[in-house]
Amino acid sequence: MTGRVICIKLKLIERELYLFPHEQGIDIETQYHGEPDTTLSGTPMALLKMGLSKQTAPLLLKGEINIEGDTRLGREFKKVLASLDLDWEELAAKWIGDAPAHQLFRALGSLQGWGKKSARAVADDVSEYLQEESRDVVSGAELNYFNQQVDELRDAVARIEKDITQLVSNPAATDGRTKK
Repeated sequence: MTGRVICIKLKLIERELYLFPHEQGIDIETQYHGEPDTTLSGTPMALLKMGLSKQTAPLLLKGEINIEGDTRLGREFKKVLASLDLDWEELAAKWIGDAPAHQLFRALGSLQGWGKKSARAVADDVSEYLQEESRDVVSGAELNYFNQQVDELRDAVARIEKDITQLVSNPAATDGRTKK
């Protein structure tokens, strides 16, 4: 990526950062008078999610992140970003100050915890509704019972099939009578 220019457009706060990768790292500038090779644009939260997530496709498909220009360079940059062990709070502190950055990341942590709990509660409620109220989905116990009944039926059919095969191949052996 050396010699390439990546523009990060931060929506909502209307800032642009220009990244200049080189052998020793990445230089960051707020101005560049040329055309960047790649432009990544999104809200600060969406770009943060992109940096922390292994899967960027959902962000791109939802339109939270846009890549313009050399998309291969954008994907390579994303891989490099994901492999870095960055202290995002410290980076944010350089832009907005220590106390606001600390509060922001504390709030993000709380929001993430609340989101996970809320998603789990909604999933549990939907599961219970589908199993108990609408009866569109069976419970685990009902599914296990059904599978057990299917296994028993399969075994019974196999036994009957074996008996029929034995009757057809040697009918005299089954009842002691000889064939006429």
